[in-house]
Amino acid sequence: MLSFAAAGHDDQYHWTNHRVNTEVLIARIGRNDDVRALIELYEATERAVYAYILSITLNPGITIDLVQETYLCLRRSAHLYVHTGKPLAWILSIANKLTRDYIRVHKHIPAQMEEVPSFDCVTEITDRIILSRALGNLRSKERQVLFLHAAAKLRHREIAAYLSIPISEVQVHYKRSVDKLRKRLYELGVSV
Repeated sequence: MLSFAAAGHDDQYHWTNHRVNTEVLIARIGRNDDVRALIELYEATERAVYAYILSITLNPGITIDLVQETYLCLRRSAHLYVHTGKPLAWILSIANKLTRDYIRVHKHIPAQMEEVPSFDCVTEITDRIILSRALGNLRSKERQVLFLHAAAKLRHREIAAYLSIPISEVQVHYKRSVDKLRKRLYELGVSV
């Protein structure tokens, strides 16, 4: 069965459980206190960053590079972070800027999945191809909401806060994306 899970992640993790610790980690990174803080922050937030960037680029190879660049940029600018209670929004804003810059400079226009995504739980290459075709059928905002909810395990209200849209709009995008996925998978001969 097709499922959403980015490579190498623990499904038990939930972002909101670590918000205070994440702000502390960013502060430690900004003060150059310890190298372990960046590793811990990466482990706590990488899944959401990966899902967000992949929802824009639709290219796992480019996404991996941009995730790495995001954390390098975060390392350089952690001292500028203002404690607002929204550390993930700050991290994703860095990812968004880098991703948009990449698209502008390289003229990468994500029309559809260019590669087969490397979702761990999708072991069959045929399933990966079908999933990439189905995801390519979604609009950008629908993919962002779907990936942030299903792959990054963010709640609808957290997605709404980051994307600066009403929670009702997040719910509509999520429902549309799931409905479109079901329809496209059905057209491709996959029962869900």
